[in-house]
Amino acid sequence: MLTQRLQAKYIKAELESLINDALLIDPALAKRLGELCRWIKDKKVGLLTRKPLLLDFVSELILDTRLWLKLKELPSQEKQRFFEKAQMTQAEKYWYEFLFPQWFNECDPKLDTWKSKMMSGEYTQQDVGLINALSDQIESCGGACLWRYIIDLSMATDLLTSGNSDEPLCVQMTISSPEWLANKKDHWEATLRYWGITRGLLLSVNPKNLDDNLSLLADAILQKGESLPESCYDLHIY
Repeated sequence: MLTQRLQAKYIKAELESLINDALLIDPALAKRLGELCRWIKDKKVGLLTRKPLLLDFVSELILDTRLWLKLKELPSQEKQRFFEKAQMTQAEKYWYEFLFPQWFNECDPKLDTWKSKMMSGEYTQQDVGLINALSDQIESCGGACLWRYIIDLSMATDLLTSGNSDEPLCVQMTISSPEWLANKKDHWEATLRYWGITRGLLLSVNPKNLDDNLSLLADAILQKGESLPESCYDLHIY
């Protein structure tokens, strides 16, 4: 999911440099980066090195922030040319143009909780294998996927997908039992509404059937991505 994990000894300096850059462009971004910098400021390099998921998150944030700051300074036409040259998918553009700035401009109700779990090791990302396999399957069917720690931990989204439609789709998978599914959907929908996400798909899945039916699940996601209206929170029991 992440192409480059930065070494622990560099991340504090990288964050501080980005905070200074962001202060001139978007103070809200600088403030959010400052929160995260203070989170790790007093932690020793050896401790951070032993927390690969935390390093992956901070590395991902640093890389995304660098690119977002670059995009922010580009005029509209040059930004479009950049998207085309980089062959960015609709999912990627939605992340950089909408979801990422939404995250640092709004209060994140879940931020303190997942920071604590990530630092303590409670967050283990057990479903990474399934998400990677499903992403590969969706891409082999002509779609595109994006995964980010922020959309996973704060925005109730396992995958941000896009197909032929210009409208991306936020997909969340759950194994909730039927009696808890309605409550799960209410909380999921409330989270998406909070972040201004208007198209979401909640997939209730049986994990025993997934390995042999990933292609069917990928087809269902792409079909929903094409058919759902502009404002819709849909539940699909698979």
